[in-house]
Amino acid sequence: MFEQIVSNPICWCILLLALVVYQLTFHDLLHLKQYQANRNGYWQEVSSILTAALPLLGLLGTIVGLLDTFKVMALGHNELMSDAIGDALLTTQLGLVCAIPAWLMQAYLAYSQRNPKLHTLVNN
Repeated sequence: MFEQIVSNPICWCILLLALVVYQLTFHDLLHLKQYQANRNGYWQEVSSILTAALPLLGLLGTIVGLLDTFKVMALGHNELMSDAIGDALLTTQLGLVCAIPAWLMQAYLAYSQRNPKLHTLVNN
């Protein structure tokens, strides 16, 4: 499976985009108390938009993988068909695995910014 991720450029895009999203989200989480009163939310909006792109990149990888599957089927190499389908599904899984925890962290950030008393109770 590691070889499939390394050899697939769409998986690299998903991983790099997830790295940016998690860096922005962790930065907001670490500085939540400082930004409580005067946070404008620009980077939080950017990170939520980028997070929404993660499953879409996974879907793009699925489409590319299915096109490869049809190419393998057309050539008559049915034994390679399962590898092509596996590559197609791997990108979808990777996109969702990277996006779902980021969505949960962003929901926590949004909730704690709307309810600042919750955050002060947890940290005291």
